[in-house]
Parts: sequence; C-alpha cells; structure tokens
Amino acid sequence: MTVHIERANIRPDQVVRGFSRYLDSPVIYWGDQRRIAFETYLRKKYTVTGKERVIRITPGLAYRPDLLAYDVYGTPDAWWKIMEVNRIKDIYDFKVGITVILPDALF
Repeated sequence: MTVHIERANIRPDQVVRGFSRYLDSPVIYWGDQRRIAFETYLRKKYTVTGKERVIRITPGLAYRPDLLAYDVYGTPDAWWKIMEVNRIKDIYDFKVGITVILPDALF
C-alpha cells in the first residue's frame, strides 16, 4: 500500500514559528486525508566558530534542553539546536554531568 504525498501550497512559516528546524522544509500533504506534514528533516553538521560557550549539565537541567535554551537564547524553541550541535539524539542522554556546546548563534 502506498501513502499519497503531494507538495502543499503552504509556506513553512504559516505552520511553525521562530526557531523551528522545519522552517526550511517543504510542507506536504500526507495520506488520503491530506494531513499537513514536512519532508524529512536532515541533521546538519555544525562547524565550530570558536565563539561557543561550554557548560556542564546540572541537576536542574537534566533531560530539559528546553530550559537551557530558554536560559541562553530566551526561547525554549531552540532546544533541538542544542541537541543537534552536540549530536545528542535522545532526551535521556541529556543528563547531569555531560558537557555541551552552546552555539553563539542559532542559525
């Protein structure tokens, strides 16, 4: 069985906000009910600039990259960027004692 997919005539910024990783992804209709979705997101390789901050995760930030993103960037929506830059794929790997790089700019 094949799932019907077609390109939607919708801009990504009409569906997501601010720092979403999908802002550059085409919007598609998926399935017979034409649900709105995005094409697959591909992780990008981060190039070190030398302006990054490095911190160690404390108990209050364990499993909560959204709280760290809010503290550093003023928005919890940048949590995924912290995870991506540090090549952390699972929220349970964002734990006390690990050291993470915080990029100086989100994009």
